[in-house]
Amino acid sequence: MEKLEKPAWVKMTESELKKVIAELAKKYPSSQIGMMLRDQYGIPTVRIYGKKLNDYLKELGIDVKEDLVNAEKKVDNLKDHMSNNITDKNSKHKLQKAQARLNIIKRYYGLSIRDRNKKK
Repeated sequence: MEKLEKPAWVKMTESELKKVIAELAKKYPSSQIGMMLRDQYGIPTVRIYGKKLNDYLKELGIDVKEDLVNAEKKVDNLKDHMSNNITDKNSKHKLQKAQARLNIIKRYYGLSIRDRNKKK
């Protein structure tokens, strides 16, 4: 990835940026960190230092699979809804689609689709 030219009005150094990213990563997912850096810290893009945001997160040892977390949340929320609304066929269909999406994401990351210990 080629390094973008740093604007003159950006005063933050790369080491300061890493510290800010580490602080924000404790509270927010990576999709929100970029917007917060833009809106609150005046960093137009993290790539002005030659690396993407996920590269900085990997350097800091933070490996959050945001799409997996969101898919699990969606399945859990739909299961809760289905426990209260058994006859809701539209939500049942959406739950099946969400579970299929979760299985695809788990397969992508090399995780087991089913927890075999739960059945025993």
